Amino acid sequence: MSTALLDHEKLIKAMEVSGLTQEEFAEEVGITDRHVRNLRERDTDISVSLLYKMSQVFQIPMEELLTLQEEVSE
Repeated sequence: MSTALLDHEKLIKAMEVSGLTQEEFAEEVGITDRHVRNLRERDTDISVSLLYKMSQVFQIPMEELLTLQEEVSE
């Protein structure tokens, strides 16, 4: 089974392309600067509403910010 996660590398690239600082981006999507730092550190679960806000700020499809992770069966 696969899980969709926010791809931290794609987020970093989108922020660079947008020219927004971490603080400006945090304000645009309604989260704290610390939350942005956490999102930039690793691939992570993200709410659909936050993913939507990010896609609107960057003017890209939501799917472009995601990566699929395969779950390992034990």
